[in-house]
Formats: sequence, structure tokens, C-alpha cells
Amino acid sequence: MKWYFTFHMSRQTGIAMLKTKHLLTILMICALLGASPSAALTAEDNSQNTQSRQADLVADACEGITFEDMFEYSYAKFEVDIDPSYETAFVSTVAYINGTLSDTVRTDLDDLISETGAPGGGNGYLSSQERDAIEEIAKDCVVVTNPRFGFRTGLPHRGGDGVDWKNASWVKDDNNPMELEYWNLFPSNHPENRTCPPGSAMNPTADCYEIPTTVADPNGARDCDTSDSTGPDECRIIVWLNGTMTWSADLATADSFTIAMNTTNMTNAELIMNFPAKNSANGDPLRLAMFEECDGRNVQEGVTNQGDTPPVGGCQNDNTITHQPTTNSDGSVTVFVHTTYQLAKWPIGQDMFGDFTNQPPPPNDPPQWTSEAPADSSHISVPSAMNTEFMSVVHQGQWLTDEAGFSAIDLQCSSSTWPIVEDANGSWWVTTDESGQGTVTCTPFDEDDNGTSRAGETRTFHLLVPFTMATNTQISASHMFTLTPSASAPNMDVTVTLFQDNGVASGTGTLSGGVADISVDTGSLSPGEIHVRVLATATGMTDFVYTYDLVLTKDSLPPTITVSSAEWDGSQWQVSGTFSDPDGEDVTFTIEIDGQNGGQITTNGNMWSSESINFEIWGEGTFTVTVNACDASNECTTITETVDTAFLFNDQTITPPPTTVIEDSESAGLPAPGIAFTVLSIIGALMYTRRRE
Repeated sequence: MKWYFTFHMSRQTGIAMLKTKHLLTILMICALLGASPSAALTAEDNSQNTQSRQADLVADACEGITFEDMFEYSYAKFEVDIDPSYETAFVSTVAYINGTLSDTVRTDLDDLISETGAPGGGNGYLSSQERDAIEEIAKDCVVVTNPRFGFRTGLPHRGGDGVDWKNASWVKDDNNPMELEYWNLFPSNHPENRTCPPGSAMNPTADCYEIPTTVADPNGARDCDTSDSTGPDECRIIVWLNGTMTWSADLATADSFTIAMNTTNMTNAELIMNFPAKNSANGDPLRLAMFEECDGRNVQEGVTNQGDTPPVGGCQNDNTITHQPTTNSDGSVTVFVHTTYQLAKWPIGQDMFGDFTNQPPPPNDPPQWTSEAPADSSHISVPSAMNTEFMSVVHQGQWLTDEAGFSAIDLQCSSSTWPIVEDANGSWWVTTDESGQGTVTCTPFDEDDNGTSRAGETRTFHLLVPFTMATNTQISASHMFTLTPSASAPNMDVTVTLFQDNGVASGTGTLSGGVADISVDTGSLSPGEIHVRVLATATGMTDFVYTYDLVLTKDSLPPTITVSSAEWDGSQWQVSGTFSDPDGEDVTFTIEIDGQNGGQITTNGNMWSSESINFEIWGEGTFTVTVNACDASNECTTITETVDTAFLFNDQTITPPPTTVIEDSESAGLPAPGIAFTVLSIIGALMYTRRRE
């Protein structure tokens, strides 16, 4: 089982994290400049559209980020008061930004003002008017940020396939205003406070003062008067946030619910959660049944597989979250939480879960095997000849239960056949033989109310290599896999799947006591490396799902090409035909005439066609036209056509004029043509001969 938590949280600086500088750039553009993206808009257009554009820009900049994305704080305190309706919660936040972090905040603001092109930006100073603009728009930003909370009703769990915990959001309306205030971001009593010089103020007619973004002393000396709020203290900034949060889960009617919170990047924070009284129909009070820190989820943006989902009570953690529940006299429950996080660990995530219920605790019984667990004497399938995990922590969470949670269970296993060992996380591993089976005996333990260890039901499992498999590493069109079942293997339905980045092919078969062949049609697979995965299912055996280290190879076959027509249109000649590639790869064409470029070939579907070739310019003779078709693996097929152009020139033969006998004028009725005609005839014949050459 995978996390599939879909609860994306803070994004680290330098890894696409939206920190103060990046977040407020858009805010400052619209708040300080108030300008239209297009200078072509009229003043009326600006007036009508500025508010909507501003809202859109704020939403784009702020949606999905967290409080920690906006401010790097030294310490923060969050108090969450759940409304008696269990439909909303009022959240009060105070964050302290101390030391050099205050320089970071002010420098980021100054830099972003420079990026916007606003006056005064990038000069190492911040003005009081810039402060006012930030405060005006920041609340609209906060309302679309991610509150980090998730709420789920029903039996406790820690996520899983299709589970989205991100179902909480901020509310901002007339009845639920958003409050955001700063102290000392622009301290008027800063020791280096100065009047804004010309060009630095947003409104030159207004009163304006500036403070430096960093300490002026080159040695780093700081003026940090922390005695009271009026001292010349440039080392501290305080931010307050008050707002209302709601969620989509129906906690009002639920007897049990879980609150989750992602605490990644919460470097030093306290969380106080107050839950109103919520008794069951039988009068049982609300209680915190389990609290758990879960580390290890991959929280990087866009990651689909965030890791294995732990069972309830089976989370791995570094104990950087502490908690203390208190049941109050009015039946309400207060949970105090302190969390720390090392930023260097990102994108390894950190989450916390609180399971609440008003149902009475179940009796303290020994651990129990669930209905999902393999029955006694059944088979647990394992791959051949390797060190492999046969009972993971996730499996144990599905197969065992205890009213005190999974963490209360101590599973002990032993084997007299194959070597087994428990790893540091509590998973059990075995070193298997090439075939056959080993035997393992497992007993779950917990402690009774007196702290005495006690055993649950002992079960014996057969660790079975269901079959061995043989195949040729060179892929054929109908590829064969030969499977030989182990002697004690049950009848199995087997699916062999071949896969690569852009293709999948499968074949199925049945193993019923003897050797069986399973054929896979590989026509849909592309040439190159191919991987093998096998699924085997049987009654009395856990599913065998294994991806082999074996890598198969498929060679590319050349395309096939045919000529459908080769036709003349006057002196123009064109050839066309059909083509296909048995591997489904793209095919490219070239055409040559006696080894020289013959132009272009176009394709349409499975048809190819040359452009019209004017053979009159090639002259009279016999020419060899070669068409080459090559696929993406550079496997090629060649065909040739012979073209005879003699007929283009035969119909242009000119018959020389007949020889004329010159006669005496006395004997002829007409005058002789004379020498000029004879010369012209000779010249004409010579011109014809030269043209033929």
C-alpha cells in the first residue's frame, strides 16, 4: 500500500519553494503599482478590472502555499479552537522572526520592489508606505493558502490509495474577518531611520520614512534592545494572524475522527488544539485514543508515489514531535503539541495524526490475527534464491490488530529451514532456496494491564517459491516462458507481463502440477530493453507479485515497402506505394536517381509518394531510381525502379530537306534556290545534330 497522501505542503527554498520574495512580487505589483498588464487599457478599463485582476494574481501567487512559505520564523505558536458545532475552528497565530531572519525578510521585500520597477526598490531601504501596501493585500493572500490540516471520520488510518487529507480551507467574510498584523517590520524607532529621499516614496506628497534592510555595521554589530517594545530593536519582527478555518468532513455526527497535520518545515512551533465536549449517546466523553508522528513521506511537488502507508501505530519517526493531552473538567480536551523540523531533511516529510473518539476503550486482549491475515498452515509466496521480505510492517498492520495500536504488538518469528531475520523497522526477511519451501512460525505479543508479556495465537506459514521460470533473453514475435511449479505448490493462475516505457504486453496461463508454457504476443512492444513482471494467484497462498531482474531485448525488424504505381504525365514521372513497420516505429524515406538526390517523399497513413520528377532535364537514357525506407532503429528496406527516357526524345526527330539539283535557267521552269538556301540547309542539319548531342 502506498501513501497517496495528496497533502502537498511547504516547498523548500532552491527546490521550487515559493518564499517571501517570490510570493510578494505579484502582490507588490498589483498593490504598489496598481497598473494594468496592458498599457492599451483605458482608465475606465483599469477601474473596472483592477480588482478582479488583483484577486486573480493573488490567488495564483498564494494558493497552496503555507504560512512557512511566507515567513521563515524563529518560533511560532498556533492555537486552534474548535467550534462547538465541530464545523469550524478559530486559529490564532503569532510568529517571531529574530536575528538575521529579520534581515532576510526585509531584504527580500526590498529586492522584490526593485523587480517590480517601483521607486525605491533595491536601494537597501524599505519605506513606511511600502508597509501599508503589503498589509492591505496580505490578508487576501492568506485566505487562499493551505492551512495544513486534514479531517477524516470513521476508523483511524494514515492514508492510502485515493485518500486526500487536504480538505480544510480558510474562511474570510463579514462574519469571519481575516486579521494580519506586523510589529517592527518597519520600526519607526530604528536607529538608522531616515526621511525618504526624493524618488523613494510611492506617494511623494505623503509622510515617509525609510529603514535599512540589514545592519549598517560592517562587523555585523546589531542594535537589539529587547527590553521593551519601544527600544531601537531592528532584530525582531512579530507577525499575528487570526482567521477561521473550515473543513468538508462531518465531525458533528461522528463518534470517531482523525485530525492530520503536515508539520514539514515547521522548524520550531507550538500547537494548542482545544476540542469542545462531545459525549457519545451513552455519555462516554471524548478522548485522544492515539497520537502519532509519521516521518518518511516524500513531499516533493508532483511526486505520485510518496512511499508506503504505515499502519495505525506503526509509523517510523525521529520523535521531533511531542504531545500532551489534557481532559478538562467540562469534558473538553486540550492537546498541546511541540514540533521541530530540520530543513536539511526536505523532501522527507513529517506528519502528525490524532485519533479521537467518544467510544469506551476496548478490553485489553492479546493481539489478534485479522481476517486479511493468511490462515494457519497457508503459503506465503516468495521469489527464488534471494534475500527477500516476506512480512513487511505494512503487512503486519493489515494482518494483526491490538486495541492499544500496532506499536503495542511485538511479532516474533522463527524458522528451522530457511534463514530469517527481523530488520530495524520490524519487517521480517528470509533467504530462499532456488525452489521448494521453508517453514516459519510467528507469534504476536503485547502486555497486559500489569505490564506482563502475553502471547496471541501462533501461526505457521510455508514460505513457498511457487515456480521457477526459464525464457530466452532475445524477444521473439510470440515469446515463450516456461514455468516449472514447486512440488508443494497449489494450482495457480499466472499472468506474465512484459513492459517498457511505452508499451505493455501480457499472457496468461495455469499451473496445475506440471510444466506449463505461457506465450506473450510482443507485437505491441518497441525494440530495446523489456522488463518482466509475474503475478500468480492461488487459493491458500498470498499473491505472488514480482518484477524480475531479467532484462529481455527485442531487435528491430525493417519496414516493408511496396510500389503501387509509377506513372508518366508528359515528362513528369511519379512513383508511390504502401509501407508498414512491424515494430510500429516511425519510418522515414529518401529517394535517389543514379545515386543523386531525387527530391522528397511524403507519407499519409500507410501510403508514400514521391514528388513529380521532370526527367526531361535528366536527358535521354536509362536511370535507376532507388527508394529507401528506414525505421527509428535504423533498420532499412530498399526498392528500385528502372526509368527509360528515350521516348521523350524520339518524337522530335527532324528529316533533313531533300537535295536540290541545280539546273540551267534555260532548262528549268523556276529559278534555282541558289547558294544561300543550300547553306541554310546545312546549318539547320548541324543545329539538329548538336541538339541531339
